[in-house]
Amino acid sequence: MEKWNRSVLRLFKLPYSLRNRLLIILSLTALLPLAILGSISYYSMLSLQENKTKAGVINHLHEVRMSLDNTFSQMNHVSQQLAFEGKVGQDVEKYLNAKAYGKKALQDEIESEIGVISFTNPNLGMIFYFSIETNERYFENYMADPKFSLDKLPLLLKANRISYYGPHKSFNPLDGHLVFSAVRKVDLKERDDIYVYIETNYKWVEALIQNQEGTEGYEHLIVDAEGRIAFSEVQNDFPEGTRFADVGENKSLVKGYFAFSEPSNQGWKVVTVISKSSYEYEVNKWIRKFTGTVIVALFISFVFALLIWRMFYNPLRGLIREIRDVKNHKLTNRPRRPSNLEFDMIHGQFDHMRTRITCLIEDIEKSEREKSELELEKLMNQINPHFIHNTLDTIRWMARGEGQTQIDRLVSTLNKLLYYNLGKGGEPTVRAELEAIRSYISLQEVRYNVCFEIHIEAEPHVLDLPIPRFILQPIVENALYHGLDGDGVIEVEIREVQGAEELLGIAVRDNGRGMDPETIRRLIEGHKEKEGKVGMGIGLQYVVRMLKSHYGGRAAFTIESTPGVSTTVMLTIPIQDKGDAAYDECADCG
Repeated sequence: MEKWNRSVLRLFKLPYSLRNRLLIILSLTALLPLAILGSISYYSMLSLQENKTKAGVINHLHEVRMSLDNTFSQMNHVSQQLAFEGKVGQDVEKYLNAKAYGKKALQDEIESEIGVISFTNPNLGMIFYFSIETNERYFENYMADPKFSLDKLPLLLKANRISYYGPHKSFNPLDGHLVFSAVRKVDLKERDDIYVYIETNYKWVEALIQNQEGTEGYEHLIVDAEGRIAFSEVQNDFPEGTRFADVGENKSLVKGYFAFSEPSNQGWKVVTVISKSSYEYEVNKWIRKFTGTVIVALFISFVFALLIWRMFYNPLRGLIREIRDVKNHKLTNRPRRPSNLEFDMIHGQFDHMRTRITCLIEDIEKSEREKSELELEKLMNQINPHFIHNTLDTIRWMARGEGQTQIDRLVSTLNKLLYYNLGKGGEPTVRAELEAIRSYISLQEVRYNVCFEIHIEAEPHVLDLPIPRFILQPIVENALYHGLDGDGVIEVEIREVQGAEELLGIAVRDNGRGMDPETIRRLIEGHKEKEGKVGMGIGLQYVVRMLKSHYGGRAAFTIESTPGVSTTVMLTIPIQDKGDAAYDECADCG
């Protein structure tokens, strides 16, 4: 038993994932109330809608039957006025017995009386007298068809000396619409072959039988007192002249139609038949509306479920993403705020932790950068020993005292160069760096007794821009020692580079021996050269490391060389104001 209970609990146990739990709970919360209320509403409204449809059919059927009863009663009343003894009946008898010269006045009077009767009974149309033996017609208010005959008319009812026919086509040749008609024998003393014929107005029948608003799909049958179909709007399924099953007054299904009937007092009855699809149209229409309402309700439930989802799960997922960002060293991503008090508190604590981690990483990077700067200073001191400055100053004064002007000039130039390289010449600028290069070239010319050809071209407005100290001399030194063969040319070009950021472009070209790609790669990557090539690339390594220290990834250092033709060393550095170079000056100090 306990094992079975555990199996049941395991079956209904919620999943481990919070997302799946939320999906299940929100789905049940949205669907269960809707399913319960929807089922109750569906069956209740379905019954109400079916009763409403049935009541509408019965009311329409009753209206048709009452209209027919009233019309037949009206035709009966008018036929009595025209057939029994009265003024019109007496005038008709006088007309039939009068001589030819006296008939004209009587005809006008009778036609006038008939016109008054037609005017006072707007539902009636054609009225005239006729002889059933000779088919001769008298006093027509409308011209009748010469082929007028009662033989082919559908007899609906015969009672009390009056016969009702129809619906059938009007005998008015200009009309041709469906009408009901009545025929009554006129009581005359000397003739018994005279009858009065009365038709309904064609518009009345169409308005009565044809579908009106709200009665689409209704078809009508008129069944005589003997149960035969006298009129049918559905000839294929209910042909005229055939017998119609007695369906009573309740709804019955006959040949795929729902049939409703209402009998008259005279024995005939009106039947309304509706195809099953038409009868269920309103019900199906309501079902479609109900389905649409359910869909809208589901959509609204989905929207609210989504809001709850976003309220709970999305902030949690955002927190997971932030933890993943920290794991992947993405510490500068903008923090996400879910606009939720509880999750805001969690995010606030996490942001504080991330800020502390970022500060620790920045401290470590700063320590590494300071260490790199110390190594640069050590390397700079290795290239330019500080103690030489004072010694050379003493030698310069001794040479001047002995009258050795050339030695004095040589030592003075060397002293000036070392003074600048050791950071004693104030804030470094492009102008000061170019002066240092000229001093360096002068010393090399004296040393090798060679006149080097160097061309310097700099835009005037860049001369006073700040620049890292001792950054051009290693490049020129590399061109002298490892590029030229004694009669080459060195070109130094400095200009502002147009772009999204203000940059300073520096190019040093020589037409010497050039370098192969492997040598260029080692110089840019900062590899030390083998012994025996002391000095080869030491200064260029300093330049590369100095650019990384000062500008990070914002500066560019490239070498383009064709062996045996030329070499071009290019620097691209961001332009800084003099105030922004304080840190650079500190880094250059030795």
